[in-house]
Amino acid sequence: MKELGIKMVFVDPYYNPTACLFSDKWFSPRLGTDVAFGLAIAHTWLTEGTYDKEYVAERTTGFDEWKDYVLGKSDNVPKTPDWAEGECGIPARDIRALAREWGSKRVMLAAGGLGGWGGACRSATGNEWARTMVALAAMQGYGKPGVNIWGTSQGAPSNYSFVFPGYAEGGISGDVDNSAAGYRWAWRLFAKGGATRCPHHSTEGQMVPRIRIPEAMMHEKFEWRGKGFCGSSIESQLQKYQYPAPGYPHVEMYWKYGSSFIGTMTETNRYVKAYREGKVPFVVNQSIWFEGETRFADIILPACTNFERWDLAEFAHCSGYIPDTFNQCNHRVIVFQKKCIEPLGESKSDYDIFAMFAERLGLYDIFTMGGRDELDWCREYFDATDLPDHISWEEFSEKGYFVVPLPEPYASTPAARWFAEDRKHDTPDWGPPPWDTVALKGLQTMSGKIEFVSSSLKRVEEDVKDPERPAMGPQYIPSWEGHRTTELYGKYPLQMVSPHPRFSFHTMGDAKESWLNEIPDHRRLIDGHYYWVMRVNSKDAETRGIAEGDLIRAFNDRGEVILAAHVTERVAEGTVHSYESCADYVPLGEPGASPDISGCVNILAPKRYITPTSTAMANNSCLIQVEKWEG
Repeated sequence: MKELGIKMVFVDPYYNPTACLFSDKWFSPRLGTDVAFGLAIAHTWLTEGTYDKEYVAERTTGFDEWKDYVLGKSDNVPKTPDWAEGECGIPARDIRALAREWGSKRVMLAAGGLGGWGGACRSATGNEWARTMVALAAMQGYGKPGVNIWGTSQGAPSNYSFVFPGYAEGGISGDVDNSAAGYRWAWRLFAKGGATRCPHHSTEGQMVPRIRIPEAMMHEKFEWRGKGFCGSSIESQLQKYQYPAPGYPHVEMYWKYGSSFIGTMTETNRYVKAYREGKVPFVVNQSIWFEGETRFADIILPACTNFERWDLAEFAHCSGYIPDTFNQCNHRVIVFQKKCIEPLGESKSDYDIFAMFAERLGLYDIFTMGGRDELDWCREYFDATDLPDHISWEEFSEKGYFVVPLPEPYASTPAARWFAEDRKHDTPDWGPPPWDTVALKGLQTMSGKIEFVSSSLKRVEEDVKDPERPAMGPQYIPSWEGHRTTELYGKYPLQMVSPHPRFSFHTMGDAKESWLNEIPDHRRLIDGHYYWVMRVNSKDAETRGIAEGDLIRAFNDRGEVILAAHVTERVAEGTVHSYESCADYVPLGEPGASPDISGCVNILAPKRYITPTSTAMANNSCLIQVEKWEG
């Protein structure tokens, strides 16, 4: 794109590595004010008439009501660039210039990969950021040639018709209640794959959001709406839940399997407190590495690595929660993960551990479906996919991989072109029922159109009170932890942005004596310990006496973390940047009440949901203070 002379404008609190290579202009709005930035662009288009009026009239609903909001007719606050400057810190002249350039040409809005891989939506009222992206794209004719929303880590030609399930389609479980197995996978595995019955349907009637596990372990009672993945229907995201569920007791055992919540969830000293002071009498940790939460377990079940077991998988295939998504790859590549060595020590594969417990419970034959081992299941899995139509099991197991071919002849079908032209779907835009509209035309909204006033929220707003998720929008709602929370902001004047890590994958690859520790932008070796890195603007560093490579203490009322400072101009003044997903947890003193030196910056993040009915985490609405650490 750079060679073609395409201008690239980056809007990101952090001057990210891609921007370093390719940006022509960088905007760094104050965290939590991105919607104000977007509304000011819309205001410029409305007052100057530089938007697609015909498209808005034909392909959207509720625009006039939203227009009155943007122009300030409904609340006496016109969302002008001058108003936005006071909120987001971007000069009004720059906002106008961007709006005018955008409105004068065809623009692809690259809203990150999957929303930025844990980016802008993970903040207070984060839904409104997503709605802003759709609103701006709609005003310029979303779906027309050259006008679209594009994930920068996606888009290579792909074969969407080739069936191989992704990580959220249930695997061998057949669990249609808590995974996307019911979408297309379960019936294939237990029919085409040769199995005659599906033994693993969930009968569990009690669930807890991950960021409320500590409260459940403390035997607290709480209620909430929504459960994350809501593929069954639009309404399911507003379904009311409570813990304990009616007729169920408090949880009496916690079996921790995979991941490190202390490094990945929010306000994570809560997890430490729950382990040490909680009312759950028994904790099991099934883990490969002795890290983070493993140390708090009553019983550790040592799991082996993927080099010590059989499996098959498609690289970077996110399907299930996000059907037909093949990310970060030029080709779909399915790999036979061969067992290299026998499990070391007393470790066993996860499947073998579960099978052992099933045997003690008298469920071995049901769980394993007649004694199938991992390799047997790999063959069953293989047979249920589209692989046998292209390659034999013998050839696949010998070769070790299969590159999914493109269909012939291959023709690109741009996303949403069908919608802009009012045609039937010609891309795999799966969405939850019941709004799969007649004749495969229209979006999965009640109107089938882009809605500036959400019909589904409008019809439940009297029963479901959520002022942070209004039916009409996008709206700018100041963050409940940001520059408008005056007292808190005076105490903790730095806003922390903490996206997914650049080098490790979530917690995989971090710690564990990994070579990734040698990358100075990942960890810094200081006095024999590898410290996580926090990026601090040079002016903020100067006022605090912080120099490059100094150890710093980042803290707020929720906890404190010791980090290595990287002094840089790649974050704006008032903003600090540190990746989340530290794998370990190493407190200097009493766990949960002393600084962590491993890099669990999520200790500092709030436990509050992005809205009361949107149970996602709001890591990027986080105020902290930073000081040089002499400990």
